[in-house]
Amino acid sequence: MFRATTAPAPSAAASRCAHAGREDERRRCRHRAWTRVAPRVPTQSARGGDDSSVRLAHRRSRVAAAASASSSRGGGTPGSWNLGVAHSAANKKDQRDYVDALFAQYPHLMAAAEADDWKKTRELMDSVYLPAPDASTAKIRDAQVRAAALAATRAGSAKSLRLLLDRGASLGLFEDVGSDDPDGRLRCTMGIECAGRGAAEVLDVLLSETVGVSTECRDPRNGMTALMAAARFGHVACIAVLVDRGADVDARSDFGSGANGGGSTAAMMAAENGHAGALNALRAAGADVNLTREVDGKTAMSLHREKVTAEMKKLSNMGYVQGSAIGNYATEI
Repeated sequence: MFRATTAPAPSAAASRCAHAGREDERRRCRHRAWTRVAPRVPTQSARGGDDSSVRLAHRRSRVAAAASASSSRGGGTPGSWNLGVAHSAANKKDQRDYVDALFAQYPHLMAAAEADDWKKTRELMDSVYLPAPDASTAKIRDAQVRAAALAATRAGSAKSLRLLLDRGASLGLFEDVGSDDPDGRLRCTMGIECAGRGAAEVLDVLLSETVGVSTECRDPRNGMTALMAAARFGHVACIAVLVDRGADVDARSDFGSGANGGGSTAAMMAAENGHAGALNALRAAGADVNLTREVDGKTAMSLHREKVTAEMKKLSNMGYVQGSAIGNYATEI
């Protein structure tokens, strides 16, 4: 049972309204007096428990309200006022107008970069994202341009990415790599992600000297390279880009490796996933299709034959006959 609550005393404004005989106004003032009264929390005896959960709920609501207020001020946008504009000498009207223009056009820059609308991207860079007036506003500009370049990379928008890089954008891929960590640059997985998605043009940009991603970067989870990712998903165009950039066609991953590290190669992954075109491209690039995988002793060619046999059995069960045009798939390699 909840403790009974009593109505609060009328406010001074409500009393004056009552004396004047203005009943409607008195009701509105009394309503405002009610809204100023905090709701009474049921006691322990009324709820059969302690007040810790209620206090925790109140605390969480205050935190959520503070977060909401922060986000409404643009705190979630890359390069907010909190980066230093409000606490530096950059408070003159022209500098504030510059930053206001950045925040107003930032969604349009992101949309243009993701859609590979390079003309719109160029227009925004030429009209809004001009050189910043000081160091504080430069932080905001650079953060937003970097976010747009990363969005273009993930979306496969090669033209917009090239334009943003030409205008000084930095992807920030190696900022945390120290000079005492020679293998730090090989832990970048962005090239592997692009190869797995089939974004050949963006992959070519990442492998250029401008960005500096290596063809031998490894996914720390499984030891895969970009060439392996491209072969696994059958992206022949990405294989061509990586081979042209000097990728190791016989590199090993952690898949199927044992004590001696004899894991799967890119050719094995292409064969195991039924990508005959990718396997042909790797053979043409000099990949050794007879290397064995340590865990089971299989080669790329034996994996390919197993895949073909399974596919032919499936087609036979569906009514196709051996020797038909579709049955010639077995001789594709």
